[in-house]
Amino acid sequence: MGPELTVRRYRPTDGTRVRDLHETAMRDVDAYLEDVPDDDLEQITETYVDAGGEFLVGERDGTIVAMGAFRPIDGSEHIATVVPDLADSAVELTRMRVTPDQQRRGYGRRLYAELERRARSQEADEIVLDTMARQTAARGLYESQGFGEVHRERIDGFGDPVDLLVYRKSLGEA
Repeated sequence: MGPELTVRRYRPTDGTRVRDLHETAMRDVDAYLEDVPDDDLEQITETYVDAGGEFLVGERDGTIVAMGAFRPIDGSEHIATVVPDLADSAVELTRMRVTPDQQRRGYGRRLYAELERRARSQEADEIVLDTMARQTAARGLYESQGFGEVHRERIDGFGDPVDLLVYRKSLGEA
């Protein structure tokens, strides 16, 4: 067995690797959307950490192989409109990625566990997320962690239509 995954907070010097990891992981599952800006990945500290959320990376042998984040939900965001009864302290889980050649080693589960721990420490009452229906491994991870699907919609305008799923998990019980 090789080196363990080390989980730590994002640093500004991680930016290029995080953006590359995002694109590689999404292309691997045919879920990368061309010409859709990833503004949050250009301003991670401001978008996540400074906003009261978290952005973590997982390293193995000094290389970032996993990432994930959460942030407080702005009521104007799409996810808030499709799940209108969110708790005031709800957070959105996003940008969960593991590089394809490092998948199926528990790194996504490990990163998620740390994100949930940190969300709880910030007194979040629930976590919501969206993912594409074609991301079956991600859906399996979320469902195994207690998330339930609460909304499904087809979105056009990205070439082929995209089936978007919204999941929710209460953090009310430890």
